[in-house]
Amino acid sequence: MEGKRLSNKAVVTLLKEILAAMEVKGVNPFRVRAYQNAISILDNITVSIYDLWENKRLKEIPGVGPGIEAHLNELFSTGVVSEFESIKEDLPEGMFALIGLRGIGAKRAYKLALAFKLGDRETALDKLKDAAEKGKIQVLEGFGEKMEKSIQDAIGELKMTKNLKQRLLIIHAEEIVDRIKKHMEKCKEVVEMEAAGSFRRRNPTIGDLDIPIATNKPESVIKHFLKFPEVEEILVEGDKKASVVLKNEVQVDIRVSTPQAYGAMLQYFTGSKQHNILLRNHALTKGMSLSEYGIKRGDNVKEFSGERGFYREIGLPYIPPEIRHGNFEIEAALKNKLPELIDLKDIKGDLHVHTNFSDGLNTIEEMVEAAKNLGYEYLGITDHSPSIQSRGLGTVLKTIRDTRKKIDEINTSQKDVKVLYGYEVNISVDESLALPEDILKNLDFVIAGIHTSLNQDKKTVTKRLLSAIENPYVNIIAHPSGRMLNERDPSDPDWNKIFDAARDRGVILEINGQPNRLDLPDDLIKSAISWGVKLVINSDAHSIDQLDYMKYGIDNARRGWAEKKDILNTLPYEKFVKHLSIR
Repeated sequence: MEGKRLSNKAVVTLLKEILAAMEVKGVNPFRVRAYQNAISILDNITVSIYDLWENKRLKEIPGVGPGIEAHLNELFSTGVVSEFESIKEDLPEGMFALIGLRGIGAKRAYKLALAFKLGDRETALDKLKDAAEKGKIQVLEGFGEKMEKSIQDAIGELKMTKNLKQRLLIIHAEEIVDRIKKHMEKCKEVVEMEAAGSFRRRNPTIGDLDIPIATNKPESVIKHFLKFPEVEEILVEGDKKASVVLKNEVQVDIRVSTPQAYGAMLQYFTGSKQHNILLRNHALTKGMSLSEYGIKRGDNVKEFSGERGFYREIGLPYIPPEIRHGNFEIEAALKNKLPELIDLKDIKGDLHVHTNFSDGLNTIEEMVEAAKNLGYEYLGITDHSPSIQSRGLGTVLKTIRDTRKKIDEINTSQKDVKVLYGYEVNISVDESLALPEDILKNLDFVIAGIHTSLNQDKKTVTKRLLSAIENPYVNIIAHPSGRMLNERDPSDPDWNKIFDAARDRGVILEINGQPNRLDLPDDLIKSAISWGVKLVINSDAHSIDQLDYMKYGIDNARRGWAEKKDILNTLPYEKFVKHLSIR
């Protein structure tokens, strides 16, 4: 199926504009709610919506019903949606340039666009800023001097709402959460706290931060939180909630609860929205209603200090946050078929690391020592392969001999970590590998990946990947989709063909732990497992510190429902090496 490729950001932006138009036009609130739910889910999705459409998999996205699916089908098929064009027809174009400015919702944007004749998106912000500077906004009904100043500041600093700002990589969100926790640890009234939302579900990217806190003295906790040195602006200060914008423009919301009711609040704010909708529907069949305060039967609300009791009360086993997608986890829980998700402690080795022989920072010896400290049984050295074109065949062969000798010496000198000698070899545009088979056969293993021209059409990129899978010396396909979070969309191969070939050839697909990759994406991990494809989780470390990126690969594998048995580097050394030899 061929169509008009649009990025996820473009799709979500369009849907947000239509949602704004619907709100202005007073469209049925149930329909508006459906779009709000779908946008929330699509905005968090880390795989290509276009690819899902092309493979007729839109139905797999929770929250995308028949109506939205039909609109997406029309959008990708023709580039426009006729109903959307009709809804927006008599609305001023300039209003859509205002959507996303802090404090400016759909109706307020419409009112401003009418008042100041903002018919052009390109000039709308400049015209509105000029109106604010001249005091023309404060005289409009429902605005006032304070709102005018807020709009002026928002335009001047381009402070966009949390939904339109670029999402944070999980690793950067962790840094912020750690700093907030250290600050809150100084408040003795904090009993328990944990960042919830997409952070706790271990999404590859994070929008804002929701942090439920258990305390018996909420006022003290909120006051202490507002003294966090990185707070730039206080949006809300209440008796149970506070919202702030940090100096790095990240919005943080804290909500307080008694320790006795903390479990329900943590569950509620962990989400996802679709998971909570399905959970509420399930609870209703049992005569219960759910909220952040607990579980209600009749007039009685039962509180829960932890999540496990909360799930148990509605007849379900505990569902790990990573799989609370709103996509079959409730059904699996009811059938006692939830996966036993892989854990970091299951990993026995890392098969994709770089040293100062290519673009890494540390020596082989330093990487081996770090792997030993992590308790690994084996470590695969996979520097980028040397170029025959620039160095010459003789130099490359000598490099390989010298590296082999060094690795043999390391293996002889210590018995804790078995070092395997491989290369990360590029899959060239012409489908060949950057090193010939006469050289590849001298390595312990080969990891092949696409690093250039990832925007090729489906047929071409599929052939490139298949050519590597069919090579008798390739063991692992690195970062198979080629995505770079916040930078580059994934490539568009025929995944069914890739999974089929990898399974039949015994080639392993990588789950890359680099925080800006996390590739395979979680939905493709789940698909690969269903095809019987074996996977490996690697850090792709370029320094000893980056060996810890394994944990992000684990997060992503868990989001894809991966168990220990699905991941080959949970095997001890002898069994793992035996698998590598299968062809």
